[in-house]
Amino acid sequence: MIKPNYKFVKDMARKVLKDHKITSIPTDLKKIFDKLGLQFIELDNPSDIDGAIIEIDGKPRIAVLNKAKSISRQRFTLAHELGHIFLSHNKRDFYEVVENESEVPDSPSEKAKPSKEIEADVFASELLIPYQQLKKHHDRVNDLENISRLFQVSKDTMSIAIANYWRYAK
Repeated sequence: MIKPNYKFVKDMARKVLKDHKITSIPTDLKKIFDKLGLQFIELDNPSDIDGAIIEIDGKPRIAVLNKAKSISRQRFTLAHELGHIFLSHNKRDFYEVVENESEVPDSPSEKAKPSKEIEADVFASELLIPYQQLKKHHDRVNDLENISRLFQVSKDTMSIAIANYWRYAK
C-alpha cells in the first residue's frame, strides 16, 4: 500500500485556497464548487452515503450530499470530495465505512482506509482549518466549542487540527 503524501496534500489545499482567493473562515466551499461548475443534489436519507462526486463524460459534474448529516459533517464531506478532485484521485478504492468512524486523520480507524481516502481527509482538514487561519486565532484554541463553531467543523476535526498545530507551532 502506498503511504499518503501529507506534505503534497496540505500544499495542494493551501494552493486551492490561494487560487480561489479564500482568505477568511469558515472556508467558502460553495465558491470552489461554483468555480468547478459542480451542481448539487441533496439526499435526505441517513442510511445513504455521506456524499460523493459523480463524473459525467470523465469530468466531475454533480456533488451528492446527505443533508441528514450535521453541517460540520456535510462540510467535511464536501471538502473531502474536493480533495479527490484536486489530488487527481481517479478510480478510488471503495471500502466499507465503519459506523461512527472518525472524519479526522490519525484516528485508530485510519489504518483501514486506502491512502487516497486518508489524503482526501487530510486535504479536507487543511482546507477547512488552514494552519495560517488557526494561527490567527491562537488565543481561541483552548475553547474547543467556540473555535469549532467559528471554523464550522466538528470538535473531533478541530481537536486533531489543534494537536497538530501545537506539534508544529514554532
